[in-house]
Amino acid sequence: METDWMGRYRPLVAALVLHANVVNRGLSMRSDIGDGIMLNPQEWQVLEFVIEHSDSYFSMIEISRELGIPQSSFSRIVKTIQDYKLISKYQVAGNRKNIVLRPTEYGKSLYSKRVGSSSSIGFNSFFEELDSLSDDCIKTFTRALNHLTLGLPSARDSQEVELIEIE
Repeated sequence: METDWMGRYRPLVAALVLHANVVNRGLSMRSDIGDGIMLNPQEWQVLEFVIEHSDSYFSMIEISRELGIPQSSFSRIVKTIQDYKLISKYQVAGNRKNIVLRPTEYGKSLYSKRVGSSSSIGFNSFFEELDSLSDDCIKTFTRALNHLTLGLPSARDSQEVELIEIE
């Protein structure tokens, strides 16, 4: 059979394909995170990243690369989150081009309430399945998944940036 090249990894590849397709289908679905604020999964991911790295100076460009979100989509996502007053934009003194995002107190509060609920995200059963793995096994799997992701054409394209001189 033509898929024999996957060997013992065929069930894992099938699970990854299914996961990617389900995630892709759900990207446009919005969930109420509280106070009637509706975010889709990518908007939630950006908010979570900004909260998680609130003491760092990641620029908007760096965040879009870290999350694998095209910059044009990322700008729209940031505007949505900012309109809900969940994040604020800042400039680093002496560098007006690099915009740094920070969570607002309101954004942190809504995030904490959402992740504190048992229905926040379906990761609990996922983590339970991984509990029997050692930390080294999880690191190895994470590295392998990152190699796979970075080997995909869309990931390679998003890593390369063409600079055009402004006259």
